[in-house]
Amino acid sequence: MLYLLAEQVERVGFLIAMAFLLSRQQKLRHFMHYQGEKQNIWYFILLFSFFAILGTYSGLPVTGIGFHETPWIHKISGWEAIATARTIGVVIAGLFGGVRAGVFVGLIAGIHRYLLGGFVAIPCMIAPILQGLFSGLMKNSFKKRYRHISSIQMSFMVGFIAETLQMLLILLLAQPFDKALALVMLIGIPQILSNSLGVAAFFVILIQVALEEERIGAEYAQKALQIAEMTLSYWRKPLPEAVREISQALIRETAAIGVAFHQKEKLLFQQGATTPFEVDLPIEYNTKRIGLFRMFYKREQDHKTAEGTAILKGLSQLFSQQYALAEAERQAHLVTNAEIKALQAQMDPHFLFNVLNTIKSLIRTSPDDSRNLITQLAKYLRKNMQNRNQDLITIKEELAHVEIYLNLVKARFGDRLEVKWELDQQGLDYTIPPLTIQPLVENAVIHGISEISGNGLIKISVTKMANGVQIQVIDNGKGMASQVENGEQEEHMGVALANIQQRLLYHFGENSDFSIESQIGKGTIVSFIRPIDETI
Repeated sequence: MLYLLAEQVERVGFLIAMAFLLSRQQKLRHFMHYQGEKQNIWYFILLFSFFAILGTYSGLPVTGIGFHETPWIHKISGWEAIATARTIGVVIAGLFGGVRAGVFVGLIAGIHRYLLGGFVAIPCMIAPILQGLFSGLMKNSFKKRYRHISSIQMSFMVGFIAETLQMLLILLLAQPFDKALALVMLIGIPQILSNSLGVAAFFVILIQVALEEERIGAEYAQKALQIAEMTLSYWRKPLPEAVREISQALIRETAAIGVAFHQKEKLLFQQGATTPFEVDLPIEYNTKRIGLFRMFYKREQDHKTAEGTAILKGLSQLFSQQYALAEAERQAHLVTNAEIKALQAQMDPHFLFNVLNTIKSLIRTSPDDSRNLITQLAKYLRKNMQNRNQDLITIKEELAHVEIYLNLVKARFGDRLEVKWELDQQGLDYTIPPLTIQPLVENAVIHGISEISGNGLIKISVTKMANGVQIQVIDNGKGMASQVENGEQEEHMGVALANIQQRLLYHFGENSDFSIESQIGKGTIVSFIRPIDETI
C-alpha cells in the first residue's frame, strides 16, 4: 500500500506541475478568480477534461493483489482496474466552473474511463459525474473563502469526499463483490489521500500565484506612479519635446527596449529598437486620441508580462490625465497672455494725456526737458511692444521699464514725488513675467500718491534671500481698507494686479507669495517672491 501511495503521489506531482502551467493562462486565471466569462466556459471544460483524461492515462494498472508500473495505459481487461488521479481534474473543474462545468468534465472523463474497460468500468464512469456535481455545488463556499488558508483545508475535504464516493460506488456496483472489496482495500487509502492532496496542492499553487501577481501588481503600480510623477512636468513642454523625454523615461524605467510616439498615424518620435512584440499606450483628451506611445520588447515573455499587467493601462490613463492638466494650464496661460497683451495695448489714456500735457507746457519754457520727455515716452512705448511677445524677462529689464515710467510721472509731480531704489545686484538677473513691477508702481501712483496732499514716496526694493528674490513696492499713499488685504482684492486693486498674481502663480506656484499689506492713511506694501530655481 505504501509503494502504491508513493507511486500515486509521484504521478499526482506530474499533474500538479501541469496544473501550474495551466495556471499561467490568463483566461484560466479568470476562472480561478471566480470571474470567468460565460462564453469561455467551454474552453474551461475542454481544458479540465483533458486534465482528467491525462490523470486516467497516467494511472497505475492494479488488481486485487497488486499493481504494476506502465508509462501509459491504453486498455485494461479482465479483473484489472486503474489507480488514477482523474478526480483532481473533475473536482477542480467543479469548484471553479460550477455545476455545469463539473458535470460536463465528469461526463467526459467518465465515458473515457468506461471505454478503457475493466470490471469497475461502470462505477468509474458514474463516479466522476457525481464528483463534478458535488464539487460544483461547493463552488459558492469556496468563492467566499478563496485565497484563505481555510480554502486549502476545504479543498482537501472535497477531494477526500469525492474519492471516497468513488470507492463506495465500486463496492456497490462492481461484481463480484469480493474482487471489488479486495481492490478497494488495496487502492482506497492511497487513491483517496493522493487525490485529496492533489486538489489541496492545486489550491496552494493557486494562492501562491495570486499572491505573487498581487506583489508584482503592487510593484508595477509603484513603478507606474514613479514614472507618472517623473513625467508630470514634461507635459508642460511642447509636444515633440515632451514625448521625447517621456519615451526616454519609459525605456529607463520599464523593460521596453524601444519606444515610438505616433500622432494621427504619423511617427513623431522614435528611440531604441523595434520588435514584433509591441504594446500601445493611447493618450486621449476630451474623448479624442492625441497619439499613442508604442513600446517594444525584446522577448515575447516580456511583452506578455507587460500586456497582462495593469501598469500600462494605468500609465495610459495617467498620461492622459497629465496631458489634460497640462493642456488646461496652457489654455489658462493663453488667456493670461491675451489679457496682458490687452493691458499693454490699452495704455491708460489719463497717463498719456497727462504726459502730453506736460510736454506741451514745457515746449516753450524748457524745450530740452520736453524733448527728453518725448524720448522717454518713445522708450516707454517701445518697451511695451517688445515685452508683448515675451513670457519672461530679467528683473533688471523690468526695472528699466519702471524707471522710464517714473521719469514720465515725475515730470508731472515734480518735487512732490520721491523715488527710492534699494536693489540687490545679485537678484537682478533672475527672470519674471513682463509688466510685473510696473503695474505695482502705477497703482501706487494712481491709487496712493495722487490721493494725498503732501509729498509722496515710492520705494522699490529687490532683495536676494535664501528662498528667492523678494520684490517690494512701498508707498506712503492713502492706503486701503483691511478687507482688501483679506482676499477681496480683485475689485480694489484692479485687473492689472489680479493678472500679475495669476501669472506669478502660473510660473512659480504658491511660492511666489504675492501679498498686500495696507493701512488707511499710512500707505501700502505690495510684495512677491521670485523663487530661486535655475530651471525657471
